[in-house]
Amino acid sequence: MNTINVIQESDQIVLNSVESYLRSVGTPVPASPQEKLFVMQQARDYLYSEIVHRLPRIAAYIIQNSGKDDNIAKGLFTAISKHSVDPVFIQVLMQYLSQRNNPEENGIVGALLAKVFEKLYDEKKVKPAPQVIDKKSDKDKSMPTKPEEPDISDIKHIGDAVNSLLGQLASIIATRCANITMGDAITVAALIVMDNEESLKEMINSDLPISAQVFDVVKDPSNIIRAALNLNKTDYAKLTTNQSNFVESLKKWVYDKLNIIPTQTSYQFIIAAYGSMKPDTSMKLIQLKDCGTQYSNLLAVAKQIVNN
Repeated sequence: MNTINVIQESDQIVLNSVESYLRSVGTPVPASPQEKLFVMQQARDYLYSEIVHRLPRIAAYIIQNSGKDDNIAKGLFTAISKHSVDPVFIQVLMQYLSQRNNPEENGIVGALLAKVFEKLYDEKKVKPAPQVIDKKSDKDKSMPTKPEEPDISDIKHIGDAVNSLLGQLASIIATRCANITMGDAITVAALIVMDNEESLKEMINSDLPISAQVFDVVKDPSNIIRAALNLNKTDYAKLTTNQSNFVESLKKWVYDKLNIIPTQTSYQFIIAAYGSMKPDTSMKLIQLKDCGTQYSNLLAVAKQIVNN
């Protein structure tokens, strides 16, 4: 994923609704219902067109800064979430991406829309019905109530867009991980495309029966390796079976990736990842000096760097 450090001033147009956009350009809304409808549609089409042209870059910024206290990223994400509820916005977006035919852009926008869908889905969840107490016996007579599945008919178009944009990658993942559903594969695909520390943490938290070999679909695994090296041991003291298996596979995957590159390259990469010439990694989840003699190149480098 390309590193995006700044958002352009013109990107503020994303924060507009159709009504606020009309106000910003000084266009009065006609009193006539027919004229009002025409003006609103014209403004909507222009606004959406301006937004979708910016969305791949904006999506990269939002994904890069997910999990950080970045008010710009949060504001942009909220605005995109609101726009995405309108099927017309998603239609305009998909037409634009189809014309671009850029797999990297498709992936990053698909990952963003997956986060949007998850947010809107969570907001729709119905809480379990409260327990009913029999006053005579003063005993709980209710059975555990399973939350009802929310009605997602009004956001289904977002889920369809995610499936379209990430479906090919998800199919590869589903083939490699036979024990997960296609829906789970879409989730994994979105996290892989996010390509940052937050996505790796979410991958572990997902508690899916997968291994770190799913990262082999990434052309440049540098961000994932860097994120893995900086995971803290205390955050993963209690793991489920799936999580434990994934973490073990992650360790071996990181060892393998660092072992097969030239030692000088791995030396520079590890120092940069830790941000220190002699880092104290005692609290890290992955201990490079524990890699073993089967990873002889990495072991030699780790002994030179790790200060514990």
